[in-house]
Amino acid sequence: MYAIEFEADVHNNTIQIPIEYKELEAKHIKVFIVEVSNTQKNLPAGFLNPVSVNSYKDITKRDDLYDR
Repeated sequence: MYAIEFEADVHNNTIQIPIEYKELEAKHIKVFIVEVSNTQKNLPAGFLNPVSVNSYKDITKRDDLYDR
């Protein structure tokens, strides 16, 4: 068993399988459907204006952390 992924539109309860997967014709397959939604969720309040904390002190630099 192997998995493939592609996006398609549903028209009249039918999904057109791309031609590059023509080997699936007349085979028994398992289908997993995930709806791709165009809706956006709003960012939490304050996300674009983070709170500044003056007492915060870096304990290390990011590059130093990965060198260990």
